[in-house]
Amino acid sequence: MLANFKHTTIKRGLEIFCGITVLAICLLIIFTTNVKTIHALKSINVGFLILSFILICLSICFDVLRLIILARAVGVKIPFIYGTKAILSYTFLSNITPSSAGGEPLLMYMLNQRGVTFGKATAISLLRTMITMAFFAVGGPVIIYFHRELLSSVGLKLVFDYVSIFMSLTVIFFAYLYFAPGSARKFLDRVFIFFERFKFFKERSFKLKKNILHTVDEFKSNLRELLQKDYWHLFLAVLCTALMIASQFLVAPVLLKGLGCDVWVLNTFMVQGVLNFLLYYVPTPGGSGVSEGIGYTLFALFVPSHINGIFLVIWRFLTTYLFTLIGGIIIVKSIGMKHLEDITKAKQIVQNNRENID
Repeated sequence: MLANFKHTTIKRGLEIFCGITVLAICLLIIFTTNVKTIHALKSINVGFLILSFILICLSICFDVLRLIILARAVGVKIPFIYGTKAILSYTFLSNITPSSAGGEPLLMYMLNQRGVTFGKATAISLLRTMITMAFFAVGGPVIIYFHRELLSSVGLKLVFDYVSIFMSLTVIFFAYLYFAPGSARKFLDRVFIFFERFKFFKERSFKLKKNILHTVDEFKSNLRELLQKDYWHLFLAVLCTALMIASQFLVAPVLLKGLGCDVWVLNTFMVQGVLNFLLYYVPTPGGSGVSEGIGYTLFALFVPSHINGIFLVIWRFLTTYLFTLIGGIIIVKSIGMKHLEDITKAKQIVQNNRENID
């Protein structure tokens, strides 16, 4: 929850994100730039650069529409401008916290400010994340199955195995909790009893178990309420997700075209599908550093080395850095870092009261 992301943690995450990002950019430029790179930059087609920016803006618009649709499903109307502020604020906090863990609590808070209860906001936030994850959880392994050449290095194979194992365990764990709650609770009891032998877990185990079960129960009840009236909301949310991903994925081939590199669009889509899959469970804030490294390795199969580095810098700037910066400005102007601490305290009080009632 947002209680884990106090001002100092946010500041530290921002410093780590900026530090790793700057280091990654410097390494890409130093080791990939040559005379051909300078020539490609001088002859870049500005029209394709503008089109890339329009595409990423379109992707954000589809993300905002998805949020509006899910909020409408619970009877709450969210203005497009407010939805944009919520998504960009979410983007900022997601990209400066490990495994993008900070975005959902802030999104829940901003939905609550527009009249969505915390229970329904939790369902909306988790459903939004699960829909996006489903695209890459299915698409990534399918692409790899038919195109093993994308995992050309031992390092990529290890990352793929690592993500596959953890994602499978996550899906199985929450499916188990969702569809067999009684059996799952008994299993959790045995697991936590085992870990309570260790002093570090003994003080935290009860609260952690209670939070996990409470989150799942709350998600189940509110998800059913969210979807029981009209499944069209879910269909439209999935459609917006597909359009959001397609718009974002089109940025790469358009940018490459502007740099004078003709790459089959489907190849860039496959690379980005695998890349997004591999970035799940990455511990660095926003996947910084890892995204550039894996991205360089994957795109190197289709993009010349003298273009690959500078392309990745521009691509990451448009798809990640720029809107992380804009989201940060929005938070400072409309919420404020100090107010984030107040939100943290208030959220913790509410959570503690719930636990005492339970």
